[in-house]
Amino acid sequence: MAAGRAPPSLSRTGAVSDEAIAPDRSERITFCLVHPESPGNVGAAARALKNMGFSRLALVSPTDPRGEESIRMAYRSRELLDQAAHFPDLDAALAEAHWVVGLTGREPKKQRRSHTSIEALAPEIWRRAEDQKILLLFGSEGTGLNNEILARCHRTAFIPTGPSFSSLNLAQAVLLTAAALLRTAPADAGPKEKNARRALLPVGALEPLFEEMEEALREIGFLKPPADKKMVRMLRTLWLRAEMDLEEAKILRAMFREVRQASRRKAPER
Repeated sequence: MAAGRAPPSLSRTGAVSDEAIAPDRSERITFCLVHPESPGNVGAAARALKNMGFSRLALVSPTDPRGEESIRMAYRSRELLDQAAHFPDLDAALAEAHWVVGLTGREPKKQRRSHTSIEALAPEIWRRAEDQKILLLFGSEGTGLNNEILARCHRTAFIPTGPSFSSLNLAQAVLLTAAALLRTAPADAGPKEKNARRALLPVGALEPLFEEMEEALREIGFLKPPADKKMVRMLRTLWLRAEMDLEEAKILRAMFREVRQASRRKAPER
């Protein structure tokens, strides 16, 4: 996985202890490996999470995640492998997540959002984890996260590396991300006051809206090959940035349904 990038120009022996992580928040942060190819990397990622005080691991279509190599690399972390959530595809993994971050070493082209280091993004991840389910996506060893997957993320982040070689092993990327979060963990683990943020929809609940939007825009001729797929990705990114609640999503779905109906009413009879 190429999750590193040259910066602009911990294990338990680190300065931050396990007690620094608020348990309720850390349990809302899931590290999700998308199509991991090496069982050893899955096991090493589980060990890395346990080293840094995290426990939630998710796997999308993994290769032999509980095989001999995976278990060997997950030294004293077997329980994380056993408890890991398994998903057949990315849709299922995203279904209940409120906020999704894609770890990638390359800045997505023409994206309308900031691409920042995981250290810079960590405070926002912790803040949102007070009441939102956070999903951190890591791509496969060979290809990383492609543009279609990155378009489904609210934010993208990179791991700073040296300028001469920025490609990181998948388990290394998980370890460095978890370490960055550990270093910025909130100091107190007590209950938090309820904030005034709206209840955001999980990403999976937005799919009907995206489907309604795409169908409506195709019917009125707005989406045309060969640029249609790229436009759909850009529009998905736009709606994700809006961070809608249920009522807002209902309004938009109703609007797109009306667009389709109006288009059919005006269509000339053959």
